[in-house]
Amino acid sequence: MPSPASEDLPSVSDVVAHFQTALDRDAPTTAGGVLRLLMALHRNNLDQWQREDVTRALDADDATVAAAKRDIDALNSTRHGLVEAIDAALAAAMEQQRSATPATESPAMVFDRLSVLTIRLHFTECAARESGTDSDRYRARLPLLRDQLMVVVQALEGLFEDIRTGRKRFVPYQSLKLYGSAAPAGEPPSA
Repeated sequence: MPSPASEDLPSVSDVVAHFQTALDRDAPTTAGGVLRLLMALHRNNLDQWQREDVTRALDADDATVAAAKRDIDALNSTRHGLVEAIDAALAAAMEQQRSATPATESPAMVFDRLSVLTIRLHFTECAARESGTDSDRYRARLPLLRDQLMVVVQALEGLFEDIRTGRKRFVPYQSLKLYGSAAPAGEPPSA
């Protein structure tokens, strides 16, 4: 697929390839622009995945779980900021037809899903290679995860094509989350 709208924007397939490479080699990316933001989102998602693993460890004590949960909240906040920044960069780089039907998800929200799917596929592949009673169960999941990844790639490519041709537009994501004491009086904090 060609770039979403201009030569400065990477194709969806290129982004997924960068996501996969970053998991195989923990090397910093020299990418700039939107790709730099996407790779920061991916790194953040990987860090959050690993902190979530800590919370599920059978031998983790309460203090370890609590510290990991606080880290997860901070990482989730960073994730929302990165999704907003990616959408803002895409909106600035892409011409959109204001009268087009809005999409239900923004491109950055879909890239976020692609990042998590890439991470899930990677760790499932690792688990499937390990010897043990669960390796067959993990191997059985691999075709489904690969299919899910392919479907999300196709959906995002289709969204970019619809934006390019004026059939769809997107509204940049804004999380507008409230945490703890930031919630207005009488409203519960949101998660």
